[in-house]
Amino acid sequence: MSSLLFVLLSSLGSAADCDAAALATETAEATPVGAARAFVQLANCDAGTAKSAATDTFPRLLGGDDANQAAVKAIQVGATEPVAAWMGGLEADERARAVRALGEACNESADVQAFFVDRAATLGDQFWSDRWYRALATCRVPAVQGILSAELDKGLGADRLRFFAVLETYARSAGGDAVERLSKLATDIDDAEAQANIVAAFADAARVGTPEGIDAAAAGKGAETIRALAPTLTSKGVEQARMTLLALGDEPGSDDMAAIRYKAVDQGDQTFLWGAIADEKATCKNGKVQQKIHVALVNERGNTWPDQLAEKVEAAARVNWELNLADKCKGTGELKWHLPTAPFADPAAFDAWAETVIKDARDAAAQKSVRLDKDPLQI
Repeated sequence: MSSLLFVLLSSLGSAADCDAAALATETAEATPVGAARAFVQLANCDAGTAKSAATDTFPRLLGGDDANQAAVKAIQVGATEPVAAWMGGLEADERARAVRALGEACNESADVQAFFVDRAATLGDQFWSDRWYRALATCRVPAVQGILSAELDKGLGADRLRFFAVLETYARSAGGDAVERLSKLATDIDDAEAQANIVAAFADAARVGTPEGIDAAAAGKGAETIRALAPTLTSKGVEQARMTLLALGDEPGSDDMAAIRYKAVDQGDQTFLWGAIADEKATCKNGKVQQKIHVALVNERGNTWPDQLAEKVEAAARVNWELNLADKCKGTGELKWHLPTAPFADPAAFDAWAETVIKDARDAAAQKSVRLDKDPLQI
């Protein structure tokens, strides 16, 4: 029988049909595992007797699922000090599992919520270094969000990874209510890595990837906020905005981030200058090797990222260009595309890139190699 099922079944009992004295005796005399189970029954039967028994019971308990459930019950009957002392003596991995069990009970238990708030105040930095806060992502109450928010108020500090982890936990706990705070953080912090993590946290606030599924309202609010923030973000922040908007279901907004990322080379009215080179090579029926190198500027409307360029360029080129060298000479061949990794500042920059690519692409074995300059492609 699982520990959770055991707790559920044992909670069906009531003070009217249980013997608190007998359960107290059983708790005191049982093995460590048996004592944890008996204590849960005792807490369900008589909270006062269980609170009194906790002081002697918890030092005997071994870390594990049964003891963790007993800890939840002990906190709920007011025996917080024995639980705190017991958890302090556990090995790190056992304590992490115990904290996780408390986190699972936190959302529905005001007593457990108060325990976490007390531990944060009592343990100080140890609460954060021992990662107690990681259990609070699903504890969606103001008291818990308050201690997470207060930790964020301290700023990045020396342990940046801890700041990012607390940020994620806060966003998941606060949900849509975190959006305004995240917006302010992204505005106040100009560190590129930190800013990217803050933008990523909008997806956490919308509960992306959680069992209950995305919160549509929080996702919409977050997407709108990111679009408004984007012009003020660092390049890394904008790149993360692209990914976060996609996670929030805003694919058009995600694509539109490209115009902000590359705003330094905007050609005017959010148009951008890319380029494309298609290198056709064929070994013809007569054995001769031929090569055609198709070259064109590409005009784009500010909603294309480098990893999206190939699909759009190839689709446009196949409509406007003849790419059939091997068929024409009844041979076999290959087609290789060369595309830039970012838009160009001006046509001169495109020309310089094209010259370098063509020089490297020329096939010395080709009896005929020609460059074909094409009209600009529109994508």
